[in-house]
Amino acid sequence: MAALFLVATLVLGGTLFLALPTLSPEDRPLLHIPKSFDDLQVLNGLLKKYRDIYPQRIVVCYVITYLFLQAFSLPGSMYLSILGGAVWGVPVALPLACTCVATGATLCYFISAAFGPALLTLPKWKARLDKWSEKLREQKDNIVSFLIILRIAPLPPHWLINIVCPHVGIGLLPFWSTTWLGVFGVTVIHTTIGGGLDEMTSAADFNLFSWKNFLLLSAVVVGVLIPVGLRYYFRREVASVAAVEGPDPLEDPQDGDDHILAIGPVPLSKKPTSSPLGSIYVSKDNIDEDDDDDIILEAGPAIVIKSPQDGRSSGSAAH
Repeated sequence: MAALFLVATLVLGGTLFLALPTLSPEDRPLLHIPKSFDDLQVLNGLLKKYRDIYPQRIVVCYVITYLFLQAFSLPGSMYLSILGGAVWGVPVALPLACTCVATGATLCYFISAAFGPALLTLPKWKARLDKWSEKLREQKDNIVSFLIILRIAPLPPHWLINIVCPHVGIGLLPFWSTTWLGVFGVTVIHTTIGGGLDEMTSAADFNLFSWKNFLLLSAVVVGVLIPVGLRYYFRREVASVAAVEGPDPLEDPQDGDDHILAIGPVPLSKKPTSSPLGSIYVSKDNIDEDDDDDIILEAGPAIVIKSPQDGRSSGSAAH
């Protein structure tokens, strides 16, 4: 694990070294991952300075840094989302940040899938995994909504979800999509804060805990729970209809016997049709239902077939 982190750090450093534009000597000390409001303000001014000159390079550096933080569950993702809103605005920064979060969490998913079995040998991690496995089994029918709500809720921490999911049967596509949708509401708040970063004077101006943000996240939660409510309602309706109508006669019988749904009319016997060879039909009187012997049909008139030698001999006798 330490070797993987070292390799990822080298990749991050090499990418930044190649992709970053040439900075002036006075700007180089300002380039680092923001960890406070002052760092965010300084980095915002630096990126805006080079954004219009090297737009693609700035995006590459932003994305690779975001992926690195998410893959190893390091702090600073919130500041990068706010910084994205300040540099590019909400319409661009919102989908970009959501995609970076989901993709970086997927990298953490892969790391856990590769190195997680070693952690499961520890009793503490094994007990925690069993606990979350039981919760996911209880929410099997609503797993998508459940994972989205876990991303919105402050607990459990997101890094724990990233580590646990590959070991409890959560596929890659549901994991990525629910992560993207789950962080959407929070990322809207962060990028919106970034849009007004230039006018802020301190971190208190962020207003993370406000009625506006609370109502936004509540609306997201309600939207996620609508499919769960509809599924529960229709399941009850189907159960009530089944209770009124009784068991379905088309279902397979439990005792293994066949069920006769209805008896059709008895077929009328037809009169035998005349044939030049005589009548060939099966007499009802001659059939014994309990007899397994062969049934002999009535024979018609015999057909005499003459051979060619008989024809020549009869002709010579006439002469």
